[in-house]
Parts: sequence; structure tokens; C-alpha cells
Amino acid sequence: IQFPAMTNKRKRSQKHTPPPPPPSTPPTPQTQARHSLNTAKARAWAPLSLTRHELSLPLTFPTGQTFLWKNTAPSQYTGVVGPHLISLKHLQNGDVSYCLHSPSHSDTAETALLDFLNATVSLADLWKTFSASDARFAELAHHLSGARVLRQDPFECLIQFLCSSNNNIGRITKMVNYVSSLGTHVGDVGEFQFHAFPSLEQLSSVSEQQLRDAGFGYR
Repeated sequence: IQFPAMTNKRKRSQKHTPPPPPPSTPPTPQTQARHSLNTAKARAWAPLSLTRHELSLPLTFPTGQTFLWKNTAPSQYTGVVGPHLISLKHLQNGDVSYCLHSPSHSDTAETALLDFLNATVSLADLWKTFSASDARFAELAHHLSGARVLRQDPFECLIQFLCSSNNNIGRITKMVNYVSSLGTHVGDVGEFQFHAFPSLEQLSSVSEQQLRDAGFGYR
């Protein structure tokens, strides 16, 4: 009869030791890759040797020249130049810096970017010449400082121009975004997906019905 009591006493005397905490979960390869990518991006910004007087991003990109560059952050615009996904932003002093999202092609990307921005043309010299020739321009010149004409790929520019005929800004943007989505995906920045602009061969595979379903056609 005493055995159960002794057993119960022995059980009561045992101390309850909580199980050891599970080891911390090591980062997955995806987490490590994402962290490395974010770190690389944070360090990828580099000066472009252009002041705000030579390139004003808000006076250049959202002005109807191109509908493919997106405002991905305050004072920052992102787009594709050839195969390169690039972000541009103004620093506090107004100078322009750029971030290349494919650092393995940094040399060719910067050359392509400067060509796209038509950087060999000095806006300061042009503004001086225009102001001397036109009094009204001289009055407005300081409001237009940094408004630059882009040197776009001719085929890309042509397709955007065709989409713009007899359309409003919202519809043009939707159509151009659809055309761009047919190209090779090169990356995401913020909530936007970016693609290299499709070739003529890629566009030729799209049927008329697909274009109509995407909103193409005259009103």
C-alpha cells in the first residue's frame, strides 16, 4: 500500500526543468540573398557629375518624353537603359547620383546612361544662348533649369509616340506599360516591375486581339 505513496512522494520531489529554448533559426539562402542585395543597393549610389542645373529629374522624366521611368521614391526615378536597370536621385545639394541594379555591367551602364541623358550637351550654354536671343525665354530660364531632352532609343521612342496619338496620359501609360511587359524582366524597384524594351520580333508575336484586349486602338 505504501508503494504508491512513495512513488507519489518521489514524483513530487522531482523538479520540473523547462525544456531548453530551440536554437535560433539560421537565415535561409533567400533571406541571405535578399540582405546581400539590399546591402549592395545601399552602397551602389555613385555621383553622375551632373548638377540640378544640368539635369532636373522632375522637369525631365514626368513631362511626356517617356512613360517608362517611374517615380520610385522622393526625388528618385527608375528606368531601363538597354539591359540596365538604373535609379537616379537628387542629393541634398541638387547633384544627381545613380544606382545600378546590375553592378556587373557598371562600366557599360554608365556610358549608356550618359548617352541616354544626352549629357554631352551643356544646358548652361544653351540657356545662355537662348536667353540672349529671346527676352521671354530669359525671363523663364530659371524656371526651366535642368529640363533636358532625352536621347532615347529610336524604336522605343517610336512605339511610345504611336501609343500617344489621340490618347490621354493615363491611357498612354497603360499602353506603354503593356508593350514594355513583353520584354525581358530585369528587376523590381519598390512596387514597380521593369522590363527591357521588347524587340520588333517580340512585338510581332502579339496578335491584334491581344492588343485590343490591352486597350489599344483609337477612341
